[in-house]
Amino acid sequence: MKKFLLAIVAITTLSVGSAVAGNNLLGLFNVGGRIGIISSSEGIPTTSDGVKDAIKAEGTGWTGNVFARINIPKLPLYIQPELQYTNTTINIPSIDDIVGGGKEQTTESHKYIDLPLLVGAEFGLGSLVSVRINVGPVFPIASEKGFKDLGKEDFEDAWNSLKTDPKMTWTAGLGVKVLSLIAEIRYNGNFNGDTVSVDNVSVNTERTSWNLSLGVMF
Repeated sequence: MKKFLLAIVAITTLSVGSAVAGNNLLGLFNVGGRIGIISSSEGIPTTSDGVKDAIKAEGTGWTGNVFARINIPKLPLYIQPELQYTNTTINIPSIDDIVGGGKEQTTESHKYIDLPLLVGAEFGLGSLVSVRINVGPVFPIASEKGFKDLGKEDFEDAWNSLKTDPKMTWTAGLGVKVLSLIAEIRYNGNFNGDTVSVDNVSVNTERTSWNLSLGVMF
């Protein structure tokens, strides 16, 4: 038993040492970007049929972001603010479809720009291969706008609304980094979803989502 406990301590020490070494090799500051798909399907698919259903699900689209990462010296921890763009599509049924006499639908695209502020940890073997986890709030900045349309007033309005009527959401992710390439999967949730009552049953109108993305970090 004593030898077993010593082995566990040794493995733990080496793992922490490797994580710290990897963090030191990354330097103090990194930048990068990612692009991927986002889906509001009920769960993360694990089969080919599940992937097809997720692609067809309501609210499916694509997302991309740019980020700056501040590594905490001597620790495998980091802080990562991001500027994220999301474009999703929803199907709006026609009047005939609602009444039951038709099946025509109108497809609408919606754009969002958010500011995730993440805290994470990264563990691995030096700077070659590493695994990361992160979590943090997501602050809405603008809707129906692209990056090029952002102005100072958008950030001012977002800051003012945060102080008076905060509507932030949250995200949590798991990723892997190989050299400078990164792959990450995230789950996006809500702190307090808006609800409506239908036949005395409360329905959450704020749907959760997940996204899978690929990117690069320097």
